[in-house]
Amino acid sequence: MGRGNFLHNTYERVSHFEEVAEFISRQVLEIKCDIETQKLSSDTDYACHLVFKLSQKCHGLQCPVKVQDLLHRKNKEFQYIYFRSPRFVYLQGNGRVPKYRADGLMEVIVWEFNSGNNDHVPMSLKLRCYEGNMSGLIVYGIEFRPT
Repeated sequence: MGRGNFLHNTYERVSHFEEVAEFISRQVLEIKCDIETQKLSSDTDYACHLVFKLSQKCHGLQCPVKVQDLLHRKNKEFQYIYFRSPRFVYLQGNGRVPKYRADGLMEVIVWEFNSGNNDHVPMSLKLRCYEGNMSGLIVYGIEFRPT
C-alpha cells in the first residue's frame, strides 16, 4: 500500500508500537506480511489482532467490513469485522467485534492461522468497506496471540 493512503502523524505512542498511521479515505485496505514463526510456538493456532483507534472524524466505519484472505481465494470464505460495536449483534459466528484494551486502544481479530513448522507464514488480507470510503482509522499495529 502506498504512502499516499496513510497519514503518518505524531499520535501518542502507546506501549511497544513504534509507528502510527491514520488511514485516509479509501474503500479497501490491504494488509500483507510474512510472519516469522521462529518467534512463535510451533504448530499452534494464533489470532491476528489489528490494534487501532478511531479519530474524531472517522467515516465509513459504522458498518461491517468484509475481510478476505487473498492467498486462499479458492475457498471464497470471508469474515466480517466491525471497527465500532454494532447496537444489535446478529453474527452467527461470522462477525468479529472490537474490544477495548487496558492501554486505551481497541483491537479486532482479522485473521487466524496455525504456525505449523515452517520458517514463515505469509499473510495477505483485503478489508473492504461497503459504506463507501472509510477514513479516520488510526492503526497502531498488529499483534499475534495464541487462541
